[in-house]
Amino acid sequence: MLVSLSMNNFGLFKKVNMDFDDHFNVITGESGTGKSMLLNAINVFLTGNIPQNLKTNEGSVSAFFLINEFLKEIIKEHVPIKDDELILSVNYTPKKVLFRINDTIVSKNIVQEISKFLIEMHSQDSNIALRDENYQSTLILRILRENFLQYFSKYDEKFQEYMKLKKRYDNLPSNTTEIFRNIDILNYQIKEIEEVNLNPNEDDDLSERFRTLNNIEEIKERIIESLNILKDSEDQSIDVALGKIIFNLSKIINFGFKEEYSLAIDIQDQFNQLYSILENRFNELEVDPEELNKVALRLNKIMELKRKYGPTLQDVLDTLTKLRKEKNELEEIQRDLYELEPALIKIKNELEIESCNIIEKSKPFLQDIKEKVEGNLKDLNMENCKIDFKIEQLKEPRKESFHKITLLLKTNPKSEFLPLSDIASGGELSRIILALEAVIGNNHNIDTMFFDEIDSGVGPRMADIVGSKLKELSSKKQIIVITHMPQVANLAKKHFKITKSLENNETVSKIIELNDEERQEEIKEMYGNIVYIEG
Repeated sequence: MLVSLSMNNFGLFKKVNMDFDDHFNVITGESGTGKSMLLNAINVFLTGNIPQNLKTNEGSVSAFFLINEFLKEIIKEHVPIKDDELILSVNYTPKKVLFRINDTIVSKNIVQEISKFLIEMHSQDSNIALRDENYQSTLILRILRENFLQYFSKYDEKFQEYMKLKKRYDNLPSNTTEIFRNIDILNYQIKEIEEVNLNPNEDDDLSERFRTLNNIEEIKERIIESLNILKDSEDQSIDVALGKIIFNLSKIINFGFKEEYSLAIDIQDQFNQLYSILENRFNELEVDPEELNKVALRLNKIMELKRKYGPTLQDVLDTLTKLRKEKNELEEIQRDLYELEPALIKIKNELEIESCNIIEKSKPFLQDIKEKVEGNLKDLNMENCKIDFKIEQLKEPRKESFHKITLLLKTNPKSEFLPLSDIASGGELSRIILALEAVIGNNHNIDTMFFDEIDSGVGPRMADIVGSKLKELSSKKQIIVITHMPQVANLAKKHFKITKSLENNETVSKIIELNDEERQEEIKEMYGNIVYIEG
């Protein structure tokens, strides 16, 4: 709802503040006083443009709104907002224009996007939300949902499933050949590693074994020499020398040499143990002559894997785990490629059937809306004006429906039904919109509606009907009307008058809120000046 509008140095308006009623507001005044400038001020937010001739000085226009939850969600996409208060403002100079939403500087495109849900302008060449076919469809389907929610339960359930599948499908790579190629590469890499059947730290053990086998003659020579030194030498060995030491210590053991004797015995045992170990190792050196070749071949395989997937053997094993995971992920995508598309086709067919059922069940209700709107058109002296609904299936299902429902209209029996967006703008279109709003107003998200020329070219009896319809609509929406008809002005709760005068050799326009006495005088003058043109 529009709470107030302020203008500073906008065209002939030097300083204007308007505080609107929640329901029915009228604006009157002689031709040429500034009503078009007022429309331009509001259109600043709807179009994002200020006519150059109206920003000759530094100035501003601001509008204060109270908004609903629907609008809050839209605005949150662009600027932070906590409560239900919204201020749109524009500051300008002859060369610069700056838009703000609640003190946050924004582009004019954002202001346009938000404004089309704040106020609906019904005037010559106005761009109103109801002329947008997508908005029409969303509005009509919302009305159907509010009246027949049970019709949509199966559709909504299937649509959620469809969106989950579609999200997975849309995330699939577009180049399916690349997926198959990568799976083949991964299979080769995994097989290459698995065929070697690696064990942790195996490379260290094999390297040591390879060095052993490659130097076996030197090892034998060294062991034989060591065994000779320990025991096998006929000339002198450690075993013989150590035996003599033990014999000598045994003779003096009782003279305080027990500990030394015991140590000599332990050393003899250790030398015997070393001899046995070396002897056994020497005997083990008699191996298969082919072993060196086998060890060398396996070590080469491991080294090659380390070069490709290492640098360490543990890195190779970790890479194998990673490759298996990547392969599983790609194989899952591969399965999706085969399974998701048929699943999407199946559920799309089910959604189509559900949506067709909803449309078929809703046709009596749509016919009732049609008859009520045409009844209003007849009351507004447009009995030849007929409406219809264009129902078409979409290529892709939407959240609200698989069908799009738009408004068609014809203004005389011989003409064809045309989209509402193709109907000429002006007073006739304003009355058509009024007839629609009177029926669907409660479901319309836009709370503030501005009508200009709605009573253009009508007689006194029709002016009464137009006023009555506006009054009726004002119980649902905030209505602001520029009018020349006293019958319409007489029904409003708040009355503004635009005047123009010469002040200090400068032409100035003002907007005055009339009190009861001033209002009665204005309406009386309007009755005195009016010239009726029966339509």
